[in-house]
Amino acid sequence: MSKARRIGSVGVFFLVLLGLPGPPAPAEVGAVVYAGGMTAGYIEVGIIEDPEPIGNAWVRHHPQGGIRFALNEEGAANGDGDPALITDLAGYPLAAWSRHTPAGYDIVVSRFDGVQWSTPETVSGLPADELDPQLIRDPGDGSIHLLYWINDGAPRVMHRQAPSDLASWSSATQLSDFGHIACRPSGAFHQGSLFVAYELHGAALGSTPRQIVLTTANGQAPSFQILATTYQAGQNWPRVHAAGSLLWLDWIDTSCDMAWRKQVVPLSWEPVDSQHFDSSEQRDFHTRGLIRQLVLQ
Repeated sequence: MSKARRIGSVGVFFLVLLGLPGPPAPAEVGAVVYAGGMTAGYIEVGIIEDPEPIGNAWVRHHPQGGIRFALNEEGAANGDGDPALITDLAGYPLAAWSRHTPAGYDIVVSRFDGVQWSTPETVSGLPADELDPQLIRDPGDGSIHLLYWINDGAPRVMHRQAPSDLASWSSATQLSDFGHIACRPSGAFHQGSLFVAYELHGAALGSTPRQIVLTTANGQAPSFQILATTYQAGQNWPRVHAAGSLLWLDWIDTSCDMAWRKQVVPLSWEPVDSQHFDSSEQRDFHTRGLIRQLVLQ
């Protein structure tokens, strides 16, 4: 049995295959071209039994050809990181991921033009691990913004941007405070500014307590807001969201709760609230949507 979930209006959707216990379920990343030329990107994952409920996003499920155009077919065998997908100003899918190389993980991007995916372009290729890229399109001028973090003994959150045609990428700008241990960023445009959330760890990467931080990437010196403290020892994956006049964050706060906080006016926030989840599937595919409903109501 399968089901599809469309994310916003960007044309990126997730096909979730409900599988039986056994080996990791097949999955893939690609673009689909519908009759009439409409194009959408997709990430298809397989849900299997714990402790690894989500299959690798690069494993092929469908044969190449027809209306489907798979991306990075060797990604699973290569050990590549999971992708981020958005649509560009022309309406075509754009993907970024951490590609595994002998020197570590590099950030690469590829664009679908309606016929094929472009050869992956290395945007950041330091001799260190560059991880968990996030792509955001500026709703104003269509420029593309890339967030990621570097893990080379001094973990930090980075930002690059490119014009809508991806003609060139800017040099990297560090968004997290110097000397701080920061990781796993996400971003959203709100009232003309790019807001970026990330995890701030204490004595070492993985230590607790840690803080959930919000900053901006608007070409000026970042201003930092610490919005919460969490003792969740696993990955928190803070995500910042915007809809109309509303801005909010959510993050994994405990093994069974996702916390969230909504902005009232600039620099002022409602108290932290939380939403319980019973399984990793519910957490990953439903809880953030439910929080969105609570914020918008």
